[in-house]
Amino acid sequence: MADVENIVEETVKPAARRVVRRAKAAVAADKPAARKAAARNSAAPKRAYTRKAAATPKAKPAIALKKASETAKEVAYVQLGICGKVYDEVNSRVSKARKEAPKTWSNLVKRGERVQRDIDKAQKDLTKDLRKRVNDIEIPAPIETRVTKFTKAVKKLTARVKKAA
Repeated sequence: MADVENIVEETVKPAARRVVRRAKAAVAADKPAARKAAARNSAAPKRAYTRKAAATPKAKPAIALKKASETAKEVAYVQLGICGKVYDEVNSRVSKARKEAPKTWSNLVKRGERVQRDIDKAQKDLTKDLRKRVNDIEIPAPIETRVTKFTKAVKKLTARVKKAA
C-alpha cells in the first residue's frame, strides 16, 4: 500500500495542482472584464449613459477551459492507472501466495508433528515422575487399616443392597 501512496503523491496531487493553477489563470485572464462588470453593478451613482465594456477575446477562456478539461481527463486517467497498478500488485501477491501455499502447508504440518512429539515426550516424563513420587509416599499403618476396614464395610453394605433388591 505504500507504493500506492507514493503513486498518489507523485502523480495525482501534481495533476490536481495543475488543474487548479490553469483554472486560476483562466479566471485571471478574464479579470479586467469582471472588474468592469462589478464596477458597473456597484452602488455608485448611475450615469446618463453607460459605456460598453471592451470586447474581451473569447479565445483565451476557451483555450484555458480546454486545457483545464484536458488536465481533468489526465487526472481521471491517472486515477485509473493507480487502480490498475493496485490490481496488478494484489494479483501478483495472490499468485505468489498460491504458489507458496503447498510448501508452507507441508512446513506447518512438519512443525506440528515435531511439537506433538515434544508434547508426548514431556507428558511421558511427567507421568513417570508423578508415578515415582506417588509410589515413594509412605502411608502410615493406622490409615491402611482404616482404609481396609472401610472397604470391607462398603462390600458388606453392597451385598445387603443386592439381597434387598
